[in-house]
Order: sequence, then C-alpha cells, then structure tokens
Amino acid sequence: MWIAWSSLAQSQSLHPFRTPQAIALSSQLRAPSPESNTKLSMPLTDWIQSILVQDQIPIWLDRRIPSDIELAIPIPRDQTNKQVIELVASHINAQVAYVDRYVLIVPRSFGDAIEWSYWNLCCEPSHRSLRVTQKEGLEWSDGADTREIWNAFTEKYRLDTLVQTSKLTTEFDRWQAFRLESTNPAAIATVLLSGYDESLVWPADGPPSIASLSESFETLKKSPDRSFVRFQYSSEIPKIGKVAWQEWRARWPQATVTRVAPEGPSKSESWEILAPVAAHRELVEPLAPTPKPKPTNPSGSKKYTGRYRGEILKILESLSSQLSLQLTPKNLTDNLARKEVDVSFQDATIDELLAKLAQASGLIIALEGRSIRVEAPNQ
Repeated sequence: MWIAWSSLAQSQSLHPFRTPQAIALSSQLRAPSPESNTKLSMPLTDWIQSILVQDQIPIWLDRRIPSDIELAIPIPRDQTNKQVIELVASHINAQVAYVDRYVLIVPRSFGDAIEWSYWNLCCEPSHRSLRVTQKEGLEWSDGADTREIWNAFTEKYRLDTLVQTSKLTTEFDRWQAFRLESTNPAAIATVLLSGYDESLVWPADGPPSIASLSESFETLKKSPDRSFVRFQYSSEIPKIGKVAWQEWRARWPQATVTRVAPEGPSKSESWEILAPVAAHRELVEPLAPTPKPKPTNPSGSKKYTGRYRGEILKILESLSSQLSLQLTPKNLTDNLARKEVDVSFQDATIDELLAKLAQASGLIIALEGRSIRVEAPNQ
C-alpha cells in the first residue's frame, strides 16, 4: 500500500525545508516583528496583505477559515514574525503549516498532515519534476472558479489524469486573487488540495492519485513511527553545533538517529534520522541566514512584492498603517476615494509602489517625509 511507502520515504539530496525558497522564508520568519509591543487591530485579510508587503511572507488562508475575522490581539515585546503568525493562528483557533516558501493558516489538527504530505511528494525519487522550482507559477484573478485553477495546474504539470478525481472539480468554489510563484509543483498541489482535505499521492510503483489527507495521516498515526519520515543528513549536523544538536535530541526523544559509515576514504559520515516532519523542520531552521535589519528610512532600499486590489483610499490607509506613516488626503471626492484599482508589484521600492498606485488611480500619490500625500490631480 502507498501508506507504507510514504511513511518511510527515502531521502534525496534536497531537503524539503532547505530549498532556496524555504531558507529565505526561515530567515524572514526569524526577523523581529514590527507588530511587537502593539495591539494588532485590523481585518484578518488586511493583516495577511500587510505581512506580504512589509515582510515578504506569503500567507495562504485555508478556505475553511472565515476571511471576515476582525483581529484584536495584544502582541508581546520582542516577538519574531513566526511568533506573531502563530499567535494569530492560535487566536482564530487555527494552526500553521510550512510548505516551501508559503505559510498556511489551516484548521487545527491539519498542519502536521499537510507538512507530511508535502514532504513525501518532495522525497520520492521517481518524480523529480515535482520538486523543481518553477519560475512561472500559478496565478488567477479574483473570483476564479476552483475547477479552472486545478485544471490549469494539472495541464501545466502534465497531471491530467487527476482532473476527474479531485473535489476541486466537483465542489464549486471561488477564490480570491492569488499567485503561487517561485515554488515547486509539489508545493502548489499541496496548497491547492489542503483546503479540501486531500493530498496528491504518487508512489514509485504506480500512477498519481488523490487521497483523503486526514484519513491517511490518522491511519499512519495508529502505529508507532509510521507517520515519521526519513532523511539522511551529512554536512547539516556539524553546522548545527554540538549544543543545538543535544538540545534538539532532548526535545525530540522519539526521533531515531542512526550513524551511517562513510562510503569511501574521501567521504564523511552521515546521520539517518527518522522523525516527525516538524522535527526535521526545526532541526534545520537555525541554518537559515540571520535576517537583515530593516532600513529605518521607508523610501530606502526596502523592496516590496505583492498585490493590492480594492478601493484606493482603503489600500493607502492599510499601507500607511503597516509602515507607521501618516496619510494626508486632500481634495478627494467620495468617487475618487472609492476608485477600484488592481496593482501587482515585484521588488518595488515604496516610491515605485506609490507610483504604480498613482498611475492606476489617476491620483497624485507621493511620499513626503513620514507622510503619504494623496490628492486629486489639478483640473
């Protein structure tokens, strides 16, 4: 059965939490949060947009979690981005899962299963194409039909045989605009299917299929170690350091560590570890580079990536709040303030972002010191 295979997936050279995108996310999650020692008061969807623009952390909100939640959460001092995200998830009775460069906020009890599903897709040697990072990801506009999104994915990655078996093709649904970019097909499939309690399964000796995520994971958990995954480490363990290694072993006593003798005189020893997915992720997180401090000047070298869609004044109010800037509107009629814009931006400075918003809205929008000035053009 495919369950027996997936619970003991053999390791490959690329660790699922050590892709370039996953490493970048680890660094961003370790960075100090600008929300520390404040009260987080805004709609959940606005906060998700703000953490993408401000901290370059893309968050996927599970379809089963209401998107109209209003956040009112006091944030303690000295919190990292990761701590704040997990605090928000806990506040709304949800859980966090990490899939390549994406943070998923999902219903409780689903996070471990989702990470386990992604791990096994990445580590199966017969299907390397699933873990190759794609420059062109998957993008859809606001209100796209889930069937169209899934069909586009399966066609793009030659998984057409899955089209008729997924709930995405039978449960009618619409999703807000989103871009799954700079990631691999395994991550895209995991993200798209997770909200339907499904996962992509591709055993070495059979065709791809889709299975119930929670049922498969719960079945494995009934037997000791069956929901664990295996990876063979080499250079990572010495880099972690003796103290961190011992602390990790103490935190995860259920993990099985086996020394593997060198294959030749020029080779070094390695360590084969059988452990929960969360233990593998925690083991390598310290290897991510230390996050760079943010520039104090909002018009400096900081770059932003994301998408803004909605009324221009509400967008500017959200942006100014995220950057601790004052918004100074002038001579704006109600029609101008409520004009709808749809702006995508990649590696843009704050000045470039405001210029895009100005072009889309037809307004004058500029950064002046610690203030964003917005006004109607001269008639």
